[in-house]
Amino acid sequence: MEISRSKQQYIIMTVIYDELNDFIVGGGKTFRDARELISELCEQPYETVDPFIQNMIASSLNNYGDIKAAFEPLLTNWKWERIPLLTQSILLMSYAHYYYVEKVDKRVVINTAVELTKKYVEEKQAKFVNAILDGVIK
Repeated sequence: MEISRSKQQYIIMTVIYDELNDFIVGGGKTFRDARELISELCEQPYETVDPFIQNMIASSLNNYGDIKAAFEPLLTNWKWERIPLLTQSILLMSYAHYYYVEKVDKRVVINTAVELTKKYVEEKQAKFVNAILDGVIK
């Protein structure tokens, strides 16, 4: 079953959000294996899920510490932990997309993140996401 890119992005964002939520509730001990969540959201066996989805989620979660560290210097008067989890998931997947999964135009990555933020978080967060990604993606 072919999944549209917007549906893929929704799945990726949702899995990362679920993992961040569980990570915080679990006291920051470990991320769960995302295979089960990916299979559930895609409604198909993990092995048949588009490699883009698999790579995006794995890259976002496996590099969580490095990605978080890349954003922290740009968070003047903010702490990573204060950013809403859904916004964190969008930032994580955007950074992973650009640096770990495939080189795409910076503007495409930022635009996708802004659109996801407007749709699933709130309009005013979109400016923050735009600014912080513009600063971290070189």
